[in-house]
Amino acid sequence: MVGIPAQETILGTYDVGARIVCACNNFTADGRELFGICSIKNIAMDSGHGGTGTELEDILDTIEKQQYVNPVEVLQHFWNVFVVDALLGNFDRHNGNWGFLYHDDTQTATLAPIYDCGSCLLPQADAQVMRAVLSNQDELNARIYRFPTSAIKQNDRKINYYDFLMATGNKDCNAAVMRMMPRFHLDKMLAFIREVPFLDELQRQFYQTYLSARMERIMVPVHRRIMEQQQHLSPRLHM
Repeated sequence: MVGIPAQETILGTYDVGARIVCACNNFTADGRELFGICSIKNIAMDSGHGGTGTELEDILDTIEKQQYVNPVEVLQHFWNVFVVDALLGNFDRHNGNWGFLYHDDTQTATLAPIYDCGSCLLPQADAQVMRAVLSNQDELNARIYRFPTSAIKQNDRKINYYDFLMATGNKDCNAAVMRMMPRFHLDKMLAFIREVPFLDELQRQFYQTYLSARMERIMVPVHRRIMEQQQHLSPRLHM
């Protein structure tokens, strides 16, 4: 929906107890091999944090040093996904759930589809939390401005999505915001949620409200700030 290849999934029920389950397409079934950025990080750099460490500086250094996929392409992909995760409130995009697919027949690598997105949209929220968020703006705002945070760290602290994006301190991240915002069609996202099977009305209303709020209170003001900064700089570039 936003132009990023993702693992195909199907919702269904499991016979025993009719549990709702998610079937995930195996995108390595044709012999391709998945390398998470965790393993690439161990090879590409000598980091005191190791492959699992999610310090932003280390990740960006790994992206620059790895030679599997064009570093410019990987850098854009990383920030594109970061922006989408900011919209969806993903608190667990760690180094093990994004990476490369190695094609043995051609001995080349490509970016893997996005996978393991089960930590988006407050997955642990029960009915009591959902009702609280829907009825209380303070509860909603806490889950927009304070948490969930990114799994990625800066100076050993997990990045707060709102603070980091509003600071507009990373030009590559700013560029990703400008790339992704035209792809964020909220009406289509909300329509998609309306069609997801197995959700009850409380869940449906919660997901639509939460997603709309993150768009309006994080992504829209960040996009506006970056545009204003670019417009402010533009006259200087022509002097």
